[in-house]
Amino acid sequence: MEPSDPAPKTYGFKEREFKRDNVRSAADAPLPTAKEMAIMAGPVTASPKGATGPKAGDPNDVYTALQQNHAVERRLGLSEVEIHEVKSRRKRDYCLLLVGGNAATLGLVALLGLNAMTGLFGFAGLILYNLGVTWIMWQVMDRY
Repeated sequence: MEPSDPAPKTYGFKEREFKRDNVRSAADAPLPTAKEMAIMAGPVTASPKGATGPKAGDPNDVYTALQQNHAVERRLGLSEVEIHEVKSRRKRDYCLLLVGGNAATLGLVALLGLNAMTGLFGFAGLILYNLGVTWIMWQVMDRY
């Protein structure tokens, strides 16, 4: 280092000064301890049916409202569930995609002219398309 060079700068964080909002002096009363705060809160009162049970005389009791709703559903016959077989739209869509995609690929091969290269690429396209559609429809997609 040359004698005429200035001293290198040192970088770092400067000391921060914090202002206290609630400054306590020695003349103030000491803060209550956890035990003293528990005594000030009063005795523990246990609810009769726990914290999650219905409260007596509560006009907004959800348990009573739910029982009333179930009674109305049973009276009107709305609680009975009819089970019927649903036809698979996924199977229908799969068949339509296979027929349409294969027809489009074969049509493109026929349009370009049938020779060894277009036939080979068309055959490879059919294989990739059929495998891809099958994988997507039956493995990736969820039931709909």
